[in-house]
Amino acid sequence: MSREVLVEVRYAALQGESWPEGHRADRAHEVDLAVELVMASGAVLAFDWAMDGLNEGLAIELRGHGEQGARPMGEAVDVSNHVEWARFLGKTITDITPVWHVPNEGCVEMPWSFRLDFCNSSSVVIALGESKGGGFTYMPDSLVVIFEESMAAAYKIPASSTSSLG
Repeated sequence: MSREVLVEVRYAALQGESWPEGHRADRAHEVDLAVELVMASGAVLAFDWAMDGLNEGLAIELRGHGEQGARPMGEAVDVSNHVEWARFLGKTITDITPVWHVPNEGCVEMPWSFRLDFCNSSSVVIALGESKGGGFTYMPDSLVVIFEESMAAAYKIPASSTSSLG
């Protein structure tokens, strides 16, 4: 990922749907299936929820140009022109920080959130969850993209000692 420039952002929506179509779309976005960050090289950094029995986590996958993901991802919706993504386009990712949780008793520790830091000192958080009131609640089969540091710091879940910000 070193020196990769972000050029496009896609959200995977449920088959036959679009985005935002009933989803939160202000300082945080709700996403059904996956977030795909497309780099200038054509590589794709994809985040999607993953469940295997009681194991619940946020999967991260780096795909080369033209490679298909590990599983089908619904309808790809280009959200690159959305105002919240403007400060990240054309910038490089400098660090990716996972935030861990133990989803259920007897399960292994798994990531539930990732903070992506960019070269312009901005960051964005992608986490498991959904919007609830002005904040968020844990949901293992839904994603939130949080653009404000204070909102990400306030989002905490019982299974983790760390906020979604890390």
